[in-house]
Amino acid sequence: MKKFKSKGQWLAGLAALAGIGVSGLIYAVVLNRSAEPVPVSLVTVERGTVETTLNESGIVELGNQQTIKSPTEGAVEQVLVQPGERVRAGQVLITLRYPERQTALGSQQAKIEQQQRIFARNQQKISEAQEQLRADERNLQTLAAGAREGAVARRQVQELEDKVRQTQATLRDAQTDTRTAALEIQALQLERQRIQQELRDTVITAPVDGVVLGIDVKNNDGVELRTDLITIGDPQQELVALQLAALNAAQVKVNQSARVSVIGADAETFSGKVQSLYPQAVVPREEERSQQRSSQSSEPTVPAIVRLDTPTGSLIPGSRVNVEIVLEQRQNVVALDTEVIQRNPEPFVWIRDSQSQAQKRDITLGLEGVLTVEVTSGLRTGEQVIIPPDEDEPQLQPGMPVVPANSPE
Repeated sequence: MKKFKSKGQWLAGLAALAGIGVSGLIYAVVLNRSAEPVPVSLVTVERGTVETTLNESGIVELGNQQTIKSPTEGAVEQVLVQPGERVRAGQVLITLRYPERQTALGSQQAKIEQQQRIFARNQQKISEAQEQLRADERNLQTLAAGAREGAVARRQVQELEDKVRQTQATLRDAQTDTRTAALEIQALQLERQRIQQELRDTVITAPVDGVVLGIDVKNNDGVELRTDLITIGDPQQELVALQLAALNAAQVKVNQSARVSVIGADAETFSGKVQSLYPQAVVPREEERSQQRSSQSSEPTVPAIVRLDTPTGSLIPGSRVNVEIVLEQRQNVVALDTEVIQRNPEPFVWIRDSQSQAQKRDITLGLEGVLTVEVTSGLRTGEQVIIPPDEDEPQLQPGMPVVPANSPE
């Protein structure tokens, strides 16, 4: 019995020693593990450009783009150009015909000639009446002198006086008719000039050098007054027409830089500037509302124009493009990606110090863009900032050893 008890004590002691050994081993493993550096992703602080931008979409246009409209009603005689064709100022684009205006011109000319004949007859009447009046007045003077001497009867003088008054009335009527005929001729001539101008408008010419963007009519089409005929523009000036919401327009200024790109993946970007900004909001026209494709397209907007710095030759007039307007820009500043900045509530970052340990660093921000932020204090170029770990990864603590991810350390 005593021997068995000694053996049990020996086994218990051995178990205790084993427990102490395992605990020490676990402690050593934990201690060793806590000292292992945590892999982290790092970014090096550098100087760069930070900017705030406004993203819009717009419609490509050409400089001096204009749609020529029919000056009056008529028909298309001949279309002389094709879409995409380059034209020179003064080049004939379309000819029209107005047969009823030709008839009207002939009728107007006949009316003018008739009034000119009336005018000539009235002038002849004036000449005859003036000649008759001068003769009658001379005779009246002679008879009046004779009547005073008693050689001529008073009745003869009165008869001649009546004749003078009648001749004067005839002269006044002829003068009135002449003035009326002159005014009528003037009115008829003005109408003839208007008809002649309409007939001259049968030749539609290019107002500027440019390229034909679109033709809205074909040969023998009938046209009404101000019917769209043809659209041309200057390919040396590529523009983008924007319709800005009032709040966005308040941030935009003339000469701000802009980047223009075709909608789609891997689209090339072209540089430009804000060329003009309308001084007030307006309700878009019907065609502009259809282009905006917005549920709020009936809301007043502010028209703006962005002009590309260099013609691309690849943007298609009438197509929709993306426009990124640079509202504010800071160059050569300490710039940091927004993903590395945390707030609690003030902004801070985690840096890797010279001892390869994580340290929390408060920073002050300046201009804040969508992807990058200006850091005005708290960081220097060359320092390494730790990208915050995901929630399921070890969280950073001050003094925690860190090592760049995928580092052989």
